[in-house]
Amino acid sequence: MELKLLVSPLAKGAYYASVLDVARTEFAAHFPQAEATFERIGGLDFLNTDLEESSLCTMVRLSFVQGVFHDKGRSGLVPLSPEIGFALPEELVFGVKYQGKTNELVTQLAINIGLRFRPGGNPARSLLDPMAGRGTTLLWALRYGLHATGIEQHPGAIEALHRHVKKQTKLHRLKHRCHEGFVGKKNKKGIGKFVQYEMAEHTLRLIAGDSRNAPELLNEKRFDLIVCDLPYGVLFGGGSRRNPLDLVSDCARGWLASLRNDGAIVLIFNNYQPKRDALAAVFAHLGARIETFSAPHRMSESIVRDLLVVTKDKQSTQSVTAPHS
Repeated sequence: MELKLLVSPLAKGAYYASVLDVARTEFAAHFPQAEATFERIGGLDFLNTDLEESSLCTMVRLSFVQGVFHDKGRSGLVPLSPEIGFALPEELVFGVKYQGKTNELVTQLAINIGLRFRPGGNPARSLLDPMAGRGTTLLWALRYGLHATGIEQHPGAIEALHRHVKKQTKLHRLKHRCHEGFVGKKNKKGIGKFVQYEMAEHTLRLIAGDSRNAPELLNEKRFDLIVCDLPYGVLFGGGSRRNPLDLVSDCARGWLASLRNDGAIVLIFNNYQPKRDALAAVFAHLGARIETFSAPHRMSESIVRDLLVVTKDKQSTQSVTAPHS
């Protein structure tokens, strides 16, 4: 089918001047043999391609796509509405705004790329965000039909997520269960406290704690995907200024130990701090494989956001102690 993929205005707000470059890169990662060209019609940008109808479900999930149209030449464009399989409404992800929030489409891009680059052939079932903030990545994972777990040390994160989920489940009449508890013993500092939601046959758990202690906070559980939006080298971590590379270096071994064999890690980062090569070296030193994917786009004078993809197979990361599944 001759298809036109309409580039979303939201994607332009996520990827800025590099929106078409990022769109081409994401498309090529999923359809490496397909040709893609761009065309502007009436002020709207389209990616043109020729693919089988069976590819539609993947196409409509690409982060830059607002809609897919069948190009029938003189007969015009016919909108296609394939079943994309999201079990929950988009407001669960897009319905909350706050300063410093991870961009929703960049997060979706990271999940898409993680699913694409996983070495294993089995479908992914679980995702970990070890620096989860208020849960944007976790909510996306829930929409994708994944069991989602996050770790966040900010003391207000659990309550903020709870308010948002409570509001959206009420507005959309979503059946769910919620309970709270502790990983390990209950304590006054709140370390290991969690809130967990069961919704659309999947779970979302956010745990209070330090990502450097991930295996212990996770009870040595392992995940198919790890997706994380790293601090961008600005104020974070309760107001202290630290080099994100130091933080990742402290966490990397635990993250790899929490990743299943044939799993993938996707890190969103500012290429000014840390540099891609330095960030990749942290994981390469532990035996992980660094994939060639890159999708840089300037956010501001001091931030050029990009993605690093790290994969783990059964032969790699032998120096990492593997916990129980």
